Amino acid sequence: HGARIVSVDPRRQRSSKMLADEHIFIRPSTDAAALIAMAWVIVSEGLHDQAYLDTYVQGFDEATLPAGAPSGGSYRAYLMGEADGIVKTPEWAAEITGIPAETIRRLAIEFGSTKPAAIQCGYAPGRTLHGEQFHRAAYALAAITGNVGVAGGSSGVSNGATGRSGVKSL
Repeated sequence: HGARIVSVDPRRQRSSKMLADEHIFIRPSTDAAALIAMAWVIVSEGLHDQAYLDTYVQGFDEATLPAGAPSGGSYRAYLMGEADGIVKTPEWAAEITGIPAETIRRLAIEFGSTKPAAIQCGYAPGRTLHGEQFHRAAYALAAITGNVGVAGGSSGVSNGATGRSGVKSL
């Protein structure tokens, strides 16, 4: 129905060939870095949904951190490198993922400016060392763009909101 589908996968699968408008190759187990860099672009370009974040998200900004949280512990501070000195730019992620920085930037701007937008994750990236960071990055990307709880959006959860619903449900 006119939705643009981008597949990010180390291998070109049959579903990517049949469904995707674009396939982007990524180094295995580096998905979190790509998503984090996309979040950096979205926040840096002002494409994030601050009203949604202020209403529903704790810890995006320093002001919404829980009592006793360390200074510089917000997600925004993490993206901007305030906590570890590493700014999470597309150039940072390109070295890790093998995806060109300009492709990461383009995807981020597209995702951040498309309403609604959905990120549909598979299980594989989470089944690696520190794989939970991939899922956290997907949830964060959905949240900072205000796409959670809206028709056509998603929470970033693997295989959609109802578990094993499959591609046909998309």
